[in-house]
Amino acid sequence: MFRIRTTIAAVAVATVAALAVAAPASAHDTIVSSTPAADSQLTAAPTEVVLTFSNTLLSIDENSGTAMTVVDESGQDWVAGPPSIEADTVTVPLSEGMPDGAYTVTWQVVSSDGHPTSGEYAFSLTVPEPTATPSATPSETAAADATAQPSDAAQPTEQSDPMPWPLLIGLGVVLLAAVITAIVIVARRRR
Repeated sequence: MFRIRTTIAAVAVATVAALAVAAPASAHDTIVSSTPAADSQLTAAPTEVVLTFSNTLLSIDENSGTAMTVVDESGQDWVAGPPSIEADTVTVPLSEGMPDGAYTVTWQVVSSDGHPTSGEYAFSLTVPEPTATPSATPSETAAADATAQPSDAAQPTEQSDPMPWPLLIGLGVVLLAAVITAIVIVARRRR
């Protein structure tokens, strides 16, 4: 009876340890805000794209797996330089002269857990044509700028790894421990 209790206690400790290791490792960082925001309609071309995530991103060197594109409807990428990572923020500069139309931002980063995560979102640009009418008053201009500011309400879609391997490994260990425990108990009862 003592051996059965010892075996069950050892299996329980191994199960708790496996779950404690697997649970944090399976969580990827998520995007919490973007500028320009997802689905925003801009009236002036942005000079950069800034993405902020839920945790500090990994950046070992320039080949860290972080990448971003900002592609227009014709397929031209408007990113003007490599991404820069500062803690939980990734920034890329954009080229000047972006034409009116829809743009797709595609990104990939390495989460704080070491796994790559990626996603994409869209925004549009419509620069108003200059008119010969009298210019707007400063209060009208400020009101127009306030409505054109992107909001963080619309969140970009996010795609993470298709298989959370640490979680699956942890569940496999738990299942294996349960099977071994059942075999030991049945074998003891037969004796």
